Amino acid sequence: MTLCNRGFTSAILLLVSAGMPRTGAAQASDAYLDPVAAEVHAAARTAWQEVDASVARYTALIQQRIAADLRLPLKDRTLYRNETAVRAFWDRDHDALVQVLGANSRYPGRESAVREGDLNWLDDLAFDAPFEPGGDRLFFGARPEEDSESSVFEPSQEEFWVAHPLAPGADTLYRYRSGDTLTLSLPDGRTLRTVRLDVLPREADVHRISGALWIDPTSGALVQAVYRLSRRFDALRDIPELREEDEAGEFRRVPGILKPWTFDLRMVAIEYGLWDFQTWLPRTMRVEGEAAAGILKFPVRMDIAYRIESVTTAEEADAEARALRAALDSGRAPGLTERHFASRAEAMAFIAELLSDRDAVPYEPLPATEGARDSRATRLLVPEDRSRIAASPDLPPPIWEDAPGFADPAELEQMFRALADLPEPPSPGVLWAANWGWHRPDLLRYNRVEGPAVGARLQARTGGGLTGPLDLSLTGFLGLADLEPKARLQLERATLRRRAALGLYREVRAVEPGARHLEVGNSVNALLFGRDDGEYFRATGLDLTLRPPEASRAWWEVRLYGERHASLSKKTDFALFRDWGGEGIFRPNLTAARLDEAGGEFRLAPWWGTDPLLPQVGLELYGQGAAWRVPGDAGSDEFVRASAVARVVVPVADARWRVGVEAGGGTTFGDAPVQRNWFLGGPTTLRGYPASARFGPTFVRGRLEAARVLDVGTLSAFTDAAWAGDRDDFDAGDLLYGVGVGGSILDGLIRLDLSHGLRGPERQFRVDLYLDAIL
Repeated sequence: MTLCNRGFTSAILLLVSAGMPRTGAAQASDAYLDPVAAEVHAAARTAWQEVDASVARYTALIQQRIAADLRLPLKDRTLYRNETAVRAFWDRDHDALVQVLGANSRYPGRESAVREGDLNWLDDLAFDAPFEPGGDRLFFGARPEEDSESSVFEPSQEEFWVAHPLAPGADTLYRYRSGDTLTLSLPDGRTLRTVRLDVLPREADVHRISGALWIDPTSGALVQAVYRLSRRFDALRDIPELREEDEAGEFRRVPGILKPWTFDLRMVAIEYGLWDFQTWLPRTMRVEGEAAAGILKFPVRMDIAYRIESVTTAEEADAEARALRAALDSGRAPGLTERHFASRAEAMAFIAELLSDRDAVPYEPLPATEGARDSRATRLLVPEDRSRIAASPDLPPPIWEDAPGFADPAELEQMFRALADLPEPPSPGVLWAANWGWHRPDLLRYNRVEGPAVGARLQARTGGGLTGPLDLSLTGFLGLADLEPKARLQLERATLRRRAALGLYREVRAVEPGARHLEVGNSVNALLFGRDDGEYFRATGLDLTLRPPEASRAWWEVRLYGERHASLSKKTDFALFRDWGGEGIFRPNLTAARLDEAGGEFRLAPWWGTDPLLPQVGLELYGQGAAWRVPGDAGSDEFVRASAVARVVVPVADARWRVGVEAGGGTTFGDAPVQRNWFLGGPTTLRGYPASARFGPTFVRGRLEAARVLDVGTLSAFTDAAWAGDRDDFDAGDLLYGVGVGGSILDGLIRLDLSHGLRGPERQFRVDLYLDAIL
């Protein structure tokens, strides 16, 4: 596994590489929504087109940290993290010189690779190249190749590109408006006023950004910026060659569970600092996004912090050179001699010796390596003792910890709010998409009330104006064992803060909220082994749902609804591995009460901590209140129910062991129908017992687990205990409990348990394979 190299950083920055057609078109008359926007944009464009020759050289301590997670409903898991610290000596006339201070990575399997000698310190160095003062400031260092007539600010058929809002012809793709001013206080008491310039794409396009730039109107310099892609990148939609492969090539063999391939650039935030009241140089950069391959979602975060240590302007460098030459020519500088080197290697060795004397750490030069985004080479100086690199005191803390020098969380939140307040760009006409069955992971399922069920979805995006873009979708399912059609018609409006969806539906519903019984995992268990852990009923009605944006973890949801319930019966007994001589393998389905119900429900599920070597805490709160009646009856009943589950995972013995604790309970007030009970049994609530081994209006449950941590997973022993029934009938002697052993990979991503119930007639010896456990 080779996530840990400098190409990883390049892959992230590729998504913010710039491109722009030089159309030569006349200025669009409607590009500027106010006169100030036109003035500020003109100043910024002039500054962008001029090569900044004011800096001759600079030295900076650069710290960088990256994390890539795997997102599932229970929690995010950190798959890769890296921290790097370097000192960059940049000179406009020479190759970049980088002193490696520290580099460290963590990911599954790394320790094994180190032991086997398949990894060295260079694989941990995620740094690419220092900032070029003459390069682009919005896209942080992107610039044309010096030996090429083409420009990276042009559309590319080979690489992903983004239209730069300051390039010639940009006013045909964007509109601009001015916003509030931002006043910065300088150390000498002076103040600097910057003007916010909103960049508004004329239409949603994966090659355009939506954002806000803070510009010094006098110099045109970019001081701050925050932006995102105006439309999510979809590989099948936006790469014609891949679309052809999906239709008639090898890509069509990729399982639908791993499609589509998308990337959502949630936010890029950049801030510059004014050095010695003369030159704007980078201070911080933050990148947040999410890549996805079907059901697999990978949030990515990157922080960069620059601490400028010295700057020599072009004027100062010229004056120094004249003074040195004059001193050498006149002989008035005793002990000062001009030194010549026979080769670059000799010069690098001399510099390494100087740094070794200064830092009291022996350094040595490495051969030059070509920079990924720079036509010049990057030369590395590294400690002779390589063990110092992973343990360097200059390494920053992980990205989830606050640290001096990096972007302040409060400032990032303020910049994100500015981004979220921008109007959503209109869609170019009506965008259609149609998928069915194998093409998407949620359009195939198997359970005992439908048998194999195949779904199809038609989606359309349209709109702009006051409401912003709207997404309309029609999803239908047909079960081969249950020929009654099921469908949901939904209208959704999504922003950076939330999604709001209005739905009209007739669909199969599972009784346990959030248990995912209609998703891939339960369907596979039902088809292969005849183990269907869900209880189902049919719901027909209307609902309004609020939840987080798609690029964020779904940690909360609020739903208002009115619906009619009807019971569903078992319709199939087929499974690939079963006792063919038996009378049936699936248990009967719950007989749900036929009723009309109106109410609301909410779910809060925050999780703190993604690193398996650190403590993790999760909390899940659920509440529901509704009124219901049997059709034809004059009276009605009401109920309120609520539950809370807390989860804690703590590393012990230097993280060689982990202990997990889970405890929860819930109760119901009022008269609730049978489908609104709490159900216990199965791997997520009570191992060693079948699904619905116990159910009732009240429940309590808990589990304790101790796990030995290995390179890519854990081996554990556990015990579960639970009870469900009427609140007034609780007796600790009625608790069901079981024990078992298990194993997982990637912090509980894939979990296999062998469990045995110890009490009650429902106890079983069970083998459970499932996803998304706490350990």
